[in-house]
Amino acid sequence: MFQSAPYVGANGGVLRYDESGLDTITPSVVFARVGLPLSRYFAVEGRLGTGLSGDESHGYSVSSGLYGGGYLKGSIALAPTVAVYAVAGIAAVSLHRNFGEGDTTDTGFSAGLGGDVQLTPNLWLNLEWTHLPGGSDAGYSFGENLFSAGITIPF
Repeated sequence: MFQSAPYVGANGGVLRYDESGLDTITPSVVFARVGLPLSRYFAVEGRLGTGLSGDESHGYSVSSGLYGGGYLKGSIALAPTVAVYAVAGIAAVSLHRNFGEGDTTDTGFSAGLGGDVQLTPNLWLNLEWTHLPGGSDAGYSFGENLFSAGITIPF
């Protein structure tokens, strides 16, 4: 499963926005990934994406603007074509809200867990959960988690 070549990928998913006093709101997002392996177990990865569509609950709406991050990725092969991994780094997420303080951009620590399944020598399927930086909106704390699936192609 070790890939010594740089890789690119694309993911789509939902951003789970949880704020005290509100139902969960889940806008959709897309992002691109570029990675550079450092060793058999570690890679550095950059991500850049944006919102695809917003979501609302009881008149409160949230959509995602730009999303970007830099991560260190540690992975371990479970079988020749299956690996699990963890990512940790710094991310920034821009949100558009029609309530509270409105738009916000939150930057901070981000971490997640995922898995890769090699479908062909040049195509992997990727599933991931990532915790993104949260913040405070008019005195109410909020958190963000990203659930995504995508493909990865070495070059």
